[in-house]
Amino acid sequence: MSQINEARVLAVALHQVLAGSGAVQSALGNPPRLYDDAPEDPVFPYLTYGSARSEDESADNAPMTAHILTLHLWSRYAGRAEVFDLLHIISSALHGADLSSAQQNVCALNVNYTDVFRTADRRTLHGVLRLSVKTQPTDLPYEEAV
Repeated sequence: MSQINEARVLAVALHQVLAGSGAVQSALGNPPRLYDDAPEDPVFPYLTYGSARSEDESADNAPMTAHILTLHLWSRYAGRAEVFDLLHIISSALHGADLSSAQQNVCALNVNYTDVFRTADRRTLHGVLRLSVKTQPTDLPYEEAV
């Protein structure tokens, strides 16, 4: 499977896990406000999917792809508490979640980076959550998967 297809399959699995989480639904509505591109006049808070980078990290007949995914959280709550809570809710929903599929196994998922800051409009708070995910194809012969 190509890196582009691996990234797409991973993005779909990530969306399904977040959309199916009761905690995420409680925080972001049901269905949760998870957007590739937010509507013109969104209801706050909400999450947008940001950049997705994939890189081949294969070695010695062991194919592996490293993915860096960025999630953006947006809030108009008066303080930073809501964004911190959202970062925690999203991280918790992903912790231990099975993002593997018929095409690839997720070997590792880590939160590498978080940030919270006020945007230029001084009303909106922006939270950033950067994920690192390592995947391997599921169709490896046994001796290559070990």
